[in-house]
Amino acid sequence: MRLSGSRSGLRSPSAGRGLSLVELMVALAIGTMIILTIGNLYLGASRVYRGLEASSRMQESARFAIERITHDLRMAGFAGCSTGTFANVLNDPQYWAHDLAGYPLRGYEQGIADLLPQLAGLATGSDALTVLRADNSHDHIVEDHQPSSAQLQLVNTHDFKQGELLVVTDCNHAALFQMTNVNQNNTVRTVNHNTGQGTPGNCTKGFGLPVACSDVNGTPYQFAPGSRIYRLNAVTYYVADNAAREPALFVQKLTAAGGNSLTKAEEIIEGVQNMQLRYGVDTSEPADGGVDLYVDADEVEAVAPGATATEQWQRVLGVRISLLMVSRQNELVTTAPQSYEFNGARVTPADRRLRKVFTTTVAIRNRL
Repeated sequence: MRLSGSRSGLRSPSAGRGLSLVELMVALAIGTMIILTIGNLYLGASRVYRGLEASSRMQESARFAIERITHDLRMAGFAGCSTGTFANVLNDPQYWAHDLAGYPLRGYEQGIADLLPQLAGLATGSDALTVLRADNSHDHIVEDHQPSSAQLQLVNTHDFKQGELLVVTDCNHAALFQMTNVNQNNTVRTVNHNTGQGTPGNCTKGFGLPVACSDVNGTPYQFAPGSRIYRLNAVTYYVADNAAREPALFVQKLTAAGGNSLTKAEEIIEGVQNMQLRYGVDTSEPADGGVDLYVDADEVEAVAPGATATEQWQRVLGVRISLLMVSRQNELVTTAPQSYEFNGARVTPADRRLRKVFTTTVAIRNRL
């Protein structure tokens, strides 16, 4: 007997078939392309983010470095107030922080290690700058001055350390000296300026002119009540590698210990690869108070009028600062080495670090 019925419950032999090899390969290719596209987008976005982060950090660092140098440069030669005469009684005329009145600003051109032996690890090809000024962040008022006993009595207590270099002025006359022995009876109000103690030390007690270093008492001068005393702020800015072997801007500044004037190096900001300085000189005769041209440090004495280097550097009215900033060693944010313009030359580095140049011009207020 022939059975009959519906075949709707039976599955076609082809209904359970899986993907063919071709279909699988196509699917894998499409998936790989999607993954690669997403990966490239992520890497590109990551590179852009790291580049923006490095650029932002470089701008912030450059701004901070320039503001720090600018603050000192604008006040170069400041001695508390305008004075007609100035006496410098420090022992060593070659001491780097010696001449506030005559040499408050001094530049050093590339290859300066022989000129500034106290600076360690100077970056090749970078300039340096020394600025002297009275520190106007805080001053003290003189109550009484006894030249014979070399003592200045102050109205209020002070925090000066033995060995610090100080400036005293009555706005007619000023003197640069080293604070010597501490008066044990009244240490916080007395400032001593004896001879024979500390480095560089005072060659005479006398604050008058001419400075008579051959006489302990020298030429007397008595500062009247109301005169003011300031710390001497002496700094040298330069570029060197820090402990992490990253280029950085450093400052060598005055400090004191054991009754001696000493220097201390301090890192200001990381990422400064090179610093170039040009000096605005008034070459007019007579001087008219205007900058006529900008030159390098080793050209100032050749173009500026004057019989001595001191007179020639007094003709510098402004400084143009150019900082070459660089990203960190682990921040290879460019796809290929990027060339840049710096100090009048086109440079193509061997690495893929980001570099930018920041330039500003600073006027020296006390000379305008």
